[in-house]
Amino acid sequence: MSRLVLLALFVLSVASPGLAQTRPPDLSEMSLEDLMRIEITSVSRREQPASDAAAAIYVITHDAIRRSGMSTIPDLLRLAPGVNVAQGNFNKWAVSVRGFNGLYSNKLLVLVDGRSIYNRLFSGVFWEVGDLMLDDIDRIEVIRGPGAALWGANAMNGVINIVTKTAADTQGGLVRLDGGSSAQQGAVRYGGSLGSAHYRLHGQWTARDESSDTPGSDKSDGSDSVATGFRVDLGKSPGAFTLMGGIEAGRGRGLWPNPDPQAAAQEAFFSDPTETWGSYILGRWTKTRDSGASMQIQSFVDVAGRHEPVGEFRRHAFDVDTQYSMRLGARHQLIAGAGYRFTSERFDGNGEFLLIPPEDNASLVTGFVQDEIALLSNRLALILGSQVQYDSYSGMGVQPTARLMWRARPRQRVWAAASRALRTPSLIDRGLRDDLPPAPGPGGFPLFVTVLGNPAARTEQFIDAEVGYRLTIGSSASIDATGFAGRYDDLRTLEPNPPVVRFIPSPRVEVITTLGNELKATTRGFEIAAHWDPVPAWRLEASYSRFHLTPDLSPASGDPDGALEDGSAPRGQWQVRSGFSVGTRGTLDLAVFHVGPLELLQVDSYTRADVYAEWKFTSGLSLVAIGQNLLDKAHFEFLLTEPALLTTKVPRSASIRVRWTFQ
Repeated sequence: MSRLVLLALFVLSVASPGLAQTRPPDLSEMSLEDLMRIEITSVSRREQPASDAAAAIYVITHDAIRRSGMSTIPDLLRLAPGVNVAQGNFNKWAVSVRGFNGLYSNKLLVLVDGRSIYNRLFSGVFWEVGDLMLDDIDRIEVIRGPGAALWGANAMNGVINIVTKTAADTQGGLVRLDGGSSAQQGAVRYGGSLGSAHYRLHGQWTARDESSDTPGSDKSDGSDSVATGFRVDLGKSPGAFTLMGGIEAGRGRGLWPNPDPQAAAQEAFFSDPTETWGSYILGRWTKTRDSGASMQIQSFVDVAGRHEPVGEFRRHAFDVDTQYSMRLGARHQLIAGAGYRFTSERFDGNGEFLLIPPEDNASLVTGFVQDEIALLSNRLALILGSQVQYDSYSGMGVQPTARLMWRARPRQRVWAAASRALRTPSLIDRGLRDDLPPAPGPGGFPLFVTVLGNPAARTEQFIDAEVGYRLTIGSSASIDATGFAGRYDDLRTLEPNPPVVRFIPSPRVEVITTLGNELKATTRGFEIAAHWDPVPAWRLEASYSRFHLTPDLSPASGDPDGALEDGSAPRGQWQVRSGFSVGTRGTLDLAVFHVGPLELLQVDSYTRADVYAEWKFTSGLSLVAIGQNLLDKAHFEFLLTEPALLTTKVPRSASIRVRWTFQ
């Protein structure tokens, strides 16, 4: 579809009926103590203050999202300490927590309002789809470290939960237009009420321009997407029901290499675009009793597909999840639940890139329980829990955790945790067949390499220990520090077989490489974040994270890079962000991000500076100037190797945003 067609769909998808209502609260008006008391749900699957969570948690607030000037979820995750974010080209991102980064990072669980967007094809997330309207996001909760005891397999190195605002918090209208040197975006939303129900409708159109790897060489990776959706909230506590859904479509070029040598001489990269589409609908019912006990039942249906130059992928998923929370006596806060998910997936390859078998149906049954035990007059909390799951693909798995939270002083928290987490094999791990383009081989013969999945691929295992400390200094400063160490077993490797010389159908050398699980690794590091409000109109935030990985490759392995594994993550990265209020109408935000070199990928370190300046003409109309990556003309952030897509540079960019809200 052309951009005009996408824009037409976007406009037609949004209605504007209803009555004006009240405005939502603005987090920028919150004090530091208010921010420390923000209620989160990802750590314990129930509301609790972020400062009392026995986990490495960071909350990206709606105010931070708005004042970052960023327009994608991967870019927003740069704000969280310890998260590795790298852009490969204008359609591809690599995102991970505590290492093991890559285009298809597979140790991170991502949720949107509790709906998993994890993909069994490669155990990760397609970051270029799911074009959420950032104005509707209330907060992004980022857990560094395992969350598997409550969220299940693949919540191995972290959990990211994107929580959108309620319909009652998005009443009235919003129109936003962004235009700049790298991307354009338009968004419309309207919220109203009908009796006791609140609703909102929204639509968003996004276009991204082409990137380049050298000056003046645009690489045709421009993209367009359109997304629309709704949310209805009926009733309040003690009984409430939420229904939400969305549909989206997009088109872009991922810069896949052409495997045919003769065709590649004319066209090195496929000119065929990648087309994506998807839709979902989610319902959630909650009931709270006078005793404080609460029950929640949530279910969703998710349908998605994508047509890539290497094949077509389709997925249908149904999920139902229940949980019950209650107090037992004066000491115990118990939460337990169960869930079921059915997933049907099919990938039809183009001949060189196949999945064998092409279709798979899988069922996942889960159950979890966690008890928080109050000790020492509520100054110490012992948290014990575990998840047990049965995956028709991988069998039974147990993922326990034990945590301690010590409220040492009213403004000090000390916590510790030990957890076990699993990463179940993906469809690619077991059924891949990838015939790589021929390359010059020994003796002048062409070399043909085929990579095969392993039907006996094992589940990756992780044992992790963490300790953390939080300190609030007066009403204007805070420090949050975490140290961690862990051990991985059965990590994925590439095991080449001895080369074979064949003369039929033509002279050649063939090498079959099979995926294995012959790598162990230990990791260690720390993350520290600080917040300081020198004066009411000035806010400073800074963070630094350190990561180190030591590989332990089995002597039986032939993986040429296994012993060099470094997690494709920098050993160190830091950021400093400053926000000013200029009178009652203006804000000025500055941010500097530094990312160390990626040694194995041979990507240099870089420092990026962003600026965001907003001026409010009225309470609802504002003009924003945004500059990103201001310190250099362009730089590489990653090297896309699995698969070997073309990597381009992230350029300097500037844009203007007009935002209008009305009742």
